[in-house]
Amino acid sequence: MLSILVPYLQDMGVETIHRATDGLAALEILNQSKNRVDIVICDWGLPKLSGLEVLKFVRKNYGAMPFLMLASRVTREAIATAAKHGVNGYLAKPFTVQLLEKRVVTLLRALPDEQPRKPVEAGPEDRADDDSWEI
Repeated sequence: MLSILVPYLQDMGVETIHRATDGLAALEILNQSKNRVDIVICDWGLPKLSGLEVLKFVRKNYGAMPFLMLASRVTREAIATAAKHGVNGYLAKPFTVQLLEKRVVTLLRALPDEQPRKPVEAGPEDRADDDSWEI
């Protein structure tokens, strides 16, 4: 999924993008990059370790690092679980490039002393379809 987003992220001015094929690779990248990662954009359905496990790792080891979770057809319980573990934003697939940009810009502008950030419900114009929602 992220490979599709790379050109759009580059158009937004993102200079360095690390891609992981699974949750364990994501943890390796985070550990190698130390505190040089500005935001994590992570799919919930990663192999080996889920996006939720990556989120838990980020919160334990990197505190306030902005974390945007991507997922398809999730339940309110899943969103609540991600919120409980400190997710900063949530995008249900499919989503528009404009909505991705809006979420990324919002997360990068947020102050680090707001952590844990309370996710904000998205308006109806942000909904991808009737069975999904964003926070």
